[in-house]
Amino acid sequence: MVSRRNDSVQVPTEEQATRGGEFDLDKLNGSLEAKFSLPQGGITRWKSRGVEQITLPVDRRKMDLSYANFIVKGVFEAHGAALSAGRVESRGQILTFTRGEDEYVVKLVYAKPSSQESSAKKYLAIVVDDFGSVADEMLQKWLDLPTEVSFAIISRLRHSEETMNRAHAQGRETLVHVPMEPIGYPRQNPGEDPILVQMDQAQVEKTLLRHINSLPLCTGINNHMGSLATTDSNIMGWVMGVLKKKGMSFLDSRTSNVSIAYQAAQKARVPAYRNDLFLDSPDISDANLETRLRLVQELGQRKNTVVVITHCHNADKLEYLKTFMNRIQAAGFTLIPLSQVGKTDVPQIM
Repeated sequence: MVSRRNDSVQVPTEEQATRGGEFDLDKLNGSLEAKFSLPQGGITRWKSRGVEQITLPVDRRKMDLSYANFIVKGVFEAHGAALSAGRVESRGQILTFTRGEDEYVVKLVYAKPSSQESSAKKYLAIVVDDFGSVADEMLQKWLDLPTEVSFAIISRLRHSEETMNRAHAQGRETLVHVPMEPIGYPRQNPGEDPILVQMDQAQVEKTLLRHINSLPLCTGINNHMGSLATTDSNIMGWVMGVLKKKGMSFLDSRTSNVSIAYQAAQKARVPAYRNDLFLDSPDISDANLETRLRLVQELGQRKNTVVVITHCHNADKLEYLKTFMNRIQAAGFTLIPLSQVGKTDVPQIM
């Protein structure tokens, strides 16, 4: 959704002087090109009925349009203009800025991939959720997977600490799989000690720290369930505040299609990743395997790195994952750990 709030982005002190001076559209245009890593002339600009029109291409591999509009808003505010309107269209987002009697319309659209980009190498990051109960021979079989595959571990289960230690010894990345409130709670039960939307800041921080501190070798967290909690801006802001202090990352499992968790992490300058799809949903049938392979390859046409999540519930899911990995690597994808996805390589908001 396009942000309409004028107080959500701070303007750096060194640019405040621009507010009182002459509005320099060429300078503003140059700032936008720098922020979005565009070549000179990469932004299209023209005037229609006295209104400056700007079309700005956004690299979808680095950010989505909602995040891009925060950057644009910051640049315009630094040059003394204010956001007066915003709307979403089928092909992009439209932002309208005013400065005195002058009006500026910015259209954000996804840049079309070049032929070089479309043939670029494709990468895949896989996260396996729900470790902590898997033990013995079955745990070893999961640990035999390539170390690029990351494990998400539920804290304080019988084999949580063992899984963390053994994975860490391999050089494998691990996350704390933090239970958060789903829609339908308590009928839908996320497990012990979840983060709930009725909690205040101190309760959220205390709960999250209990999970994190019990698995100290994990480098980030992702949400277990959380279809309600990840839509709450206050809850997510408090979560990101803890992660920022701890130097940890956040993977938005995207258990809700209206989750704001990824955007909250980006705004808090927390290394942020976002699940593109669940491999084992709705099942692990041959038909679903073919569907997931096709979807990952389609995603790979639009972005060079895809993130997927699956679960460690049984041996059948392990075999399903192995088959998927063999097939997707044969299709040209290279496995990478989650930390190498590079989704935090975005311009700073003004």
